[in-house]
Amino acid sequence: MGLSAELTQSLKLVAVIKENELEQAACTCVMPPESHSLLLIEAPDVQPTELKAAVRWRIKDLIDFHIDDAVIDVFEIPEHNAAPGRARLMYAVAARASKIKKSVDSIEKTSLDLETVDIPELAIRNITALLDDDIRGVAFLYLSQDSGIITLTRQGSLYLSRNIDVGTKQMVPSSGSDELNSETQQALDKIVLEVQRSLDYYESHFSQPPITSLVIAPMEQEVSGVLPYLSANLGIAVSRLDFNSVLKINEPLSDELQSQCLLSIGAALRHEPKVF
Repeated sequence: MGLSAELTQSLKLVAVIKENELEQAACTCVMPPESHSLLLIEAPDVQPTELKAAVRWRIKDLIDFHIDDAVIDVFEIPEHNAAPGRARLMYAVAARASKIKKSVDSIEKTSLDLETVDIPELAIRNITALLDDDIRGVAFLYLSQDSGIITLTRQGSLYLSRNIDVGTKQMVPSSGSDELNSETQQALDKIVLEVQRSLDYYESHFSQPPITSLVIAPMEQEVSGVLPYLSANLGIAVSRLDFNSVLKINEPLSDELQSQCLLSIGAALRHEPKVF
């Protein structure tokens, strides 16, 4: 009888902990992108002690599961950046308690010291906060195999996040040519549309100056022509993130390893006391 995927993953984690002598090390768990809802809502006009209860009531019809089964947390967007005449906005994070518990239980079975549970959007925000362009505002594109996340940040704050149904599986390297094949070009056109929509929303709803740069997370397999295509169609500078030039690293990291570990690195950079 074969081992379950969950048990196999747990055994791999235990082996990594032992190999790297990480027993009792503090850790952060990053939930998968599909495990939660990130909702941009008007901030309730209540006392801080009543905030989560008010948010829970406000989002109960915006999630696809019962609110009693939800774990809720909130984080704010800088109030002074709200557009004139518009209500103050904030983000609510809602996840099924059972999914959180499953991830927490798997870590607590090891010797790691779990401190926080985080979400990909904030892990990415921790990374973009290190970029020079974050002072003026930066768009960031992260692609997993089947989906992607576009974030817009400025001065260490997450203003906007959008999930897209484009992943690295649709980024097919061209054989023997620098020209993009039709499948890759179609995927990039979807990305262009979603990035442009995000940039337009950011400017109009947050009264911010235009963002003029897009940074792309490393992909496991390089696809030539992606950066110039996006730059030409968006009209902004497009570059690829390289942790080797952002962080102090003893040994250079390959693009493949950077791609695999991006969210883990972002989680390790967190500074807030908690999310959930």
